Amino acid sequence: MDYQYFEEESDYIDLDEEDEVETLGGGGGGGLDYRFGKAEDEEDYYLGEEELEEEELNRFGVLGLAERLLGSLQSCVEPSLLQVLQYVAPMLLLCLLCRLLCLLYSQRRRLTSLAPLHFLHFACGLVLLQFSVGYRLLLLLLLAAIGYLLLQLLRLGRRGAQILALLTVGSQFLYELLLWRRRSDWPQLRGIQMVVNMKLISLGFDLTASGQLQARIPGPLAYLGYVYSPATCALGPWVSYGCYMDCLVPRNSWLISLRRLVPNALLCVLAVILSNCVAPALSDFFGDSSHFLVMYWDALSVRSSHYFVGIMAQSLLVAADQRLDGGQESELLGPLVSRPWLIEWPRSISSLVRGWNIPMHEWLKRYIYGPIKVDGRSRGRILLAVLLTYAVSSLLHGMDLRIYLVLISLAFLAEGESLLRRQLASCLDACISANLCRGKERCRYARCPSRRGWQSLSHWLVKATNLAFTALAIFHLAYLGVVLLGDALNDETTESFLWHWQQAGYLSHYIGAGTFVIYLFIS
Repeated sequence: MDYQYFEEESDYIDLDEEDEVETLGGGGGGGLDYRFGKAEDEEDYYLGEEELEEEELNRFGVLGLAERLLGSLQSCVEPSLLQVLQYVAPMLLLCLLCRLLCLLYSQRRRLTSLAPLHFLHFACGLVLLQFSVGYRLLLLLLLAAIGYLLLQLLRLGRRGAQILALLTVGSQFLYELLLWRRRSDWPQLRGIQMVVNMKLISLGFDLTASGQLQARIPGPLAYLGYVYSPATCALGPWVSYGCYMDCLVPRNSWLISLRRLVPNALLCVLAVILSNCVAPALSDFFGDSSHFLVMYWDALSVRSSHYFVGIMAQSLLVAADQRLDGGQESELLGPLVSRPWLIEWPRSISSLVRGWNIPMHEWLKRYIYGPIKVDGRSRGRILLAVLLTYAVSSLLHGMDLRIYLVLISLAFLAEGESLLRRQLASCLDACISANLCRGKERCRYARCPSRRGWQSLSHWLVKATNLAFTALAIFHLAYLGVVLLGDALNDETTESFLWHWQQAGYLSHYIGAGTFVIYLFIS
């Protein structure tokens, strides 16, 4: 997803045991003035010892932090909440309206035709997009028409689906080039069009599964209803055509939906306050003391922006009673788009990216990584699947050098960690691999904390090792995420967007190289 609260997403492939495909993205925010200490010639000769201690307390102590946070909250929270309410409320109302109309139609007459249901989804989606992007909706409709023409390539069979995928992915770059001089218009549309392209590709491969058409190509109205369904057209996420058809007639009760909407709404408010108010205030407060803390709080602003978009997308899914592929659903929140708790306290880089964007992870694994890897277990085949998956993901995200650098760095760091931890787990027969322990009954390692009591020394050693890797993953997350802070990359920011990496001495990249060296040494 790629919208005004969150800018780009990147993707990662996990090759540990099950060779899963992962996705990770980033968000946007405002730039800050970072200063790490005073100038050398700036001294406080005029301050006495007691005055100096009081000054230090006000600047670095609890009082200074509380005052800054309070001031930030007072000036930031109310405008942020009003802006979110104006942006979110119409979307939720349109999804609820679409659901109500579909229910009324399905109950009052026999469903001899699904065309009215498709039309309701398309019409509500158009109104929602008109509210979100205004006159730019005409460009989206033109691109949708081109997509439907490309869909006719499916009459060529599996080869047609592959050609469709190549043309669809390549179109992202074409749109970017054509609109290069009006980039302020395109970034808001890029995320919407990315989801449309993902739907086109999945539709092509699903219809041509097993080398023959399993179902006829949808008609124009069914296609438009799928592409512009109000639950997924503005913020995503991707859903397959089969999942969309299954949810044309809502099945959950209104009470269940309301029970799930309330916690999602509260989490949306929390995420936007954290992104717009708390994280920038904390970054500014620690700007004179710690570079890592500045990176962490700035990256938290990016992540919180992504959480807001993901939770908002969950709210729209709940309102429209639309389920997701893969069965990732919570009793409390409904369909899950992301899992912030796995991101903020990750066992490994693999686990945090698995929870970043669950639907896109499912899409990449199902349509890109899986078909390329096929049944090959050779390292070369797996590496080819990884590279091509990253290429597809990068092209879908458009022309942004920051995304490419973060994506490549993430793959480099995560693969090194995965290989090293797998080798250490095998050598030490301990549950320290990148993937989460499968539990007492299923874990294959003898030194597993779930099998040994807390009094065992190995129990604490394994816990400490996993905790160290968690801390390292948090550092990598801050290091990579801070680059995505701010507006889309342009010529004026080419030098500044790597400033944090330069200040950190490219430490994460050196650590990543070190993990490969250690892995090669012990293997």
